[in-house]
Amino acid sequence: MDAQAVTVLLAQCRAGDKGAWDALVDAYWQRLYGFAWQSTKNRDLAHDLVQETFLRVVQKLERYDHRDKFDAWLFRILVNLIRDHSRSRVRRPVRSTVVDTSTGAEMTDDMAARTGQPSDPIDHQEEVQSLYAALEQLPEIDRQVLLLRHYGEMPFKDIAKMLHCPLGTVLARAHRALGKLRITMEVDHEVK
Repeated sequence: MDAQAVTVLLAQCRAGDKGAWDALVDAYWQRLYGFAWQSTKNRDLAHDLVQETFLRVVQKLERYDHRDKFDAWLFRILVNLIRDHSRSRVRRPVRSTVVDTSTGAEMTDDMAARTGQPSDPIDHQEEVQSLYAALEQLPEIDRQVLLLRHYGEMPFKDIAKMLHCPLGTVLARAHRALGKLRITMEVDHEVK
């Protein structure tokens, strides 16, 4: 969506036009969700984080500075929410517990959010799992650059501005991260 269309849409949102809000959500939902899902590996959490992002937009729309790119502002909100969630998860890891009432036995699963989805094709799922594992091995900032670029569809100059880094640094991180992914994926395929 171009800057002029976003400006018009935001003005309509400020005026309370529900249709404008729906159009705004429709325009950005998939990109935000793709980034959140790739960052968290949890579909429900990604959905919740994107909803929280739009809630924050509603709350802070009056303070939005139109000189900034709206896309970058949205993704900055989402990145901060993901970072906050990750920090709270480190303090309190998510555990799912199943209690067998007949024996009193208790089983705890610390990896509940890392399981594959039943809708994923089996032959493709293995490659996707390898990619996720390779992404997890990257430093967080390199992973963020790749996800913002490929799932957020953001230009590198906007990523640089959002992350408060020089453009050359962001380009170098993306290049280095893609190189590491390529090597990790090649090694993974050779092992199998």
